[in-house]
Amino acid sequence: MVKTLTFWVYSLLIYLGNGYIAFGSLFSKKLKQLNSGRASTWQILTSRSHATGKRIWMHCASLGEFEQGRPLIEKIIEEHPDSTVFLSFFSPSGYEIQKNYDQADVIFYLPSDTNANAEKLLQLILPDMVIFVKYEFWWNLTRCLIKYEIPVFLISSVFRPKDYFWHPFAKPFKQILKKYTHICTQDELSAQVLSTQGFDNYCIAGDTRIDRVIQRSKFPVNLDTIKDYIEGKTVIVYGSVWMSDMHVVSATVSAFPDYAHIIAPHDISEKNVYLIRSQLHPSPDVYSTKDWKSNVILIDNIGMLAGLYAFAKFVYIGGGFQKGIHNILEPAVYKIPVFFGPNHQKFNEAVILNTLDAAIPVDGYDKMIEKIKWLDLHPVEYQGIADRLDQYFNKNKGATEKTYNIISSLHSIQ
Repeated sequence: MVKTLTFWVYSLLIYLGNGYIAFGSLFSKKLKQLNSGRASTWQILTSRSHATGKRIWMHCASLGEFEQGRPLIEKIIEEHPDSTVFLSFFSPSGYEIQKNYDQADVIFYLPSDTNANAEKLLQLILPDMVIFVKYEFWWNLTRCLIKYEIPVFLISSVFRPKDYFWHPFAKPFKQILKKYTHICTQDELSAQVLSTQGFDNYCIAGDTRIDRVIQRSKFPVNLDTIKDYIEGKTVIVYGSVWMSDMHVVSATVSAFPDYAHIIAPHDISEKNVYLIRSQLHPSPDVYSTKDWKSNVILIDNIGMLAGLYAFAKFVYIGGGFQKGIHNILEPAVYKIPVFFGPNHQKFNEAVILNTLDAAIPVDGYDKMIEKIKWLDLHPVEYQGIADRLDQYFNKNKGATEKTYNIISSLHSIQ
């Protein structure tokens, strides 16, 4: 009875979600992309149904999860070049940026999680294994995979004691999790949670995204124009900032008028760029104009932020004054102090690096400005942060190799 009711409620939520996406697509560019992208999924998959070799399907929610899954995709291809890789996304912010990723053979939006869609997907893809990244739980699809005895893995996962699927009403979801071929967790706390819940199909493999940011830092994007412009200046980069971060950004810009400030908004729409410029005095130059006279540059494109961190002495990561912070590993790999807002408790790397005194949460601009001034005057303390970050990355690299070996030992990719 509980199982039937749970899945009835889940199906209702899926149905309502589909309605929200369809209606919202009339007003939201992102929802319009999702709605139209899902509509093209069946055509994409039908046209590629002739694919040969082992079929490996990886699903990522968005861009961040893709960056976690990417090292594993490339490891699989390196070891088994005849494999066919299917890559699916939920969010347009992942699909639209990576739809031309050349290491995957088929890239598509994952349709809504109905039983009918799950059956159709498996008929078209015929996967030999499916890999979900981090938080992705598609219960009808996974139930279908288990029914057909298709190996299903969860990698770089994070579990917490208050996750919804530990609730008695969600017991059917917990039972599905127990039938995964294997679950690779990022950390010991996640493993402890699974152990407490009676799981035995898990191990601690680490966060594959650490391997990705290390790899990316070794091959920085060519940004010579920016490099020449900031020559000889101390640089602060503000990454993925929202309007809720602007009280910190604007105050810090004002406090350090001799520094170069590079601001990369999360939303680069013309309207949002205008709003952010209006919060700063004097108004910053926009990157795409190439006519830079200010010491403040506003980046109005997607794709160059990770490379900008290489020039920074300090970094502020946005999102911490609303739903949660964005990626702090990308700047931290350069061994520089990273600041972020108070809403960071759900992000493993932020909690760990804060505990190690290697990253700095702030609840307002006063603390950030004070800390920057203090670190400028105490180079030994600045170097201490760099050393602790170096130790962290050295200690935690290698998750991709561990994850690949676990999957290979449980399911032959040959």
